[in-house]
Amino acid sequence: MNIVTRLFVFALVLFLVSCSASSVMQNRDKHYLSAKSVPPLHIPPGVSAASFHTEYPVSNRTYSLSAEEVSIVPPGLYN
Repeated sequence: MNIVTRLFVFALVLFLVSCSASSVMQNRDKHYLSAKSVPPLHIPPGVSAASFHTEYPVSNRTYSLSAEEVSIVPPGLYN
């Protein structure tokens, strides 16, 4: 077999596999409706919550500059 025939057969096999794979995948749009509740996580004995806060700190700083509204109009366009 020449290279063109091999490439065609390979592409055909990939196409057929991809078509059949779509039937294997499930539509999970409504799976959240049957979700069940789980108990809340607990910190294991011997570990304190403070150790988590120092390992993964979250700042209380307010970022006023990042909250500014940004204009998409180029500066000086309407002057």
